[in-house]
Amino acid sequence: MTLFLKFGLTTLFAIYALLFSLLLLLSFIDLKYKAVPDYLLFLSIMVTLFLPNFSFADALLFAGGFVMLDFIVTFYIQNIKARITKNEDLRTQKALGDGDIPIVAIIGGVVGVQLGLFAIILASIFALFPALYGQWKHKEIETPFIPYLSLGLFLVILLDKFILAMRIY
Repeated sequence: MTLFLKFGLTTLFAIYALLFSLLLLLSFIDLKYKAVPDYLLFLSIMVTLFLPNFSFADALLFAGGFVMLDFIVTFYIQNIKARITKNEDLRTQKALGDGDIPIVAIIGGVVGVQLGLFAIILASIFALFPALYGQWKHKEIETPFIPYLSLGLFLVILLDKFILAMRIY
């Protein structure tokens, strides 16, 4: 409904509606299984290619940046934190799931660098509370991130002009 109010009955609305339907499906799958099927990720990327403002360069920039971030944080978790805490379960723990990188690429490609960073910061803030709760209450070390990345992208697309006008990025 909110996408319709922003874009009207246009092709852009149809593409965004399809994209967010796929992201919603991926979110529910990620919440339940903590893994997502590659074909849905691939389909989501293919849908974004039909957006007139899609930037392949920004998508690759975000994907590459997150691969490096994943490498550094995973190295810390597996080699430093595992030794400090003497928790052998951390030896195989990864910082990000394999499905997070394509979603981050979608974010970068769809909204660009400035708004993309804002969307990821929002997603991280949204994910922080469930992650802390899961760690404290259930001793879970994995938090699905796709739902929060999708929410961050959705909010940035809806509020892009407001975010840019307020210069809060």
